Amino acid sequence: MVCTSRVLLRKYGNFVDNLRILVKGGAGGMGLPRLGGEGGKGGDVYVVAKHGVTMKHVQSKFPKKRFVGSDGVNSSVRSVKGPSGDDCMVDVPVGITITTDKGMKIGELDREGDKLRVARGGHGGGYRTEFLPSKGQRRVIRLDMKLIADVGLVG
Repeated sequence: MVCTSRVLLRKYGNFVDNLRILVKGGAGGMGLPRLGGEGGKGGDVYVVAKHGVTMKHVQSKFPKKRFVGSDGVNSSVRSVKGPSGDDCMVDVPVGITITTDKGMKIGELDREGDKLRVARGGHGGGYRTEFLPSKGQRRVIRLDMKLIADVGLVG
């Protein structure tokens, strides 16, 4: 019995059912005061449910566990309205509950293709903000996998 349990531990011991990650939206782009230009919006961070992805795969692919949206582009003479930054997509398995570090529930991803924004990008600089951009939202979130048992032992 002891040898069997060691084999099971070695085979299934590296199962990961929750992760704690840092997500940060991109900062907005600078505005251009002399032409009244607006900077681009920073990129958002989304969590997307996909089949065939495991939490172990997410942990090994991104060992630093940091996901950051790209910054918005500054306004210039050639483009008075700066382009927005690219969004960051985090692929996770289906059946994930997303909560903040304080325990507040953000949402659930129960079906493939479900998408949830977990960090918002900053606004670009414009006339109302004196052409200064704002920073993106930064937070630490937990990804918890919902596990449903197929078999229960009683007695």
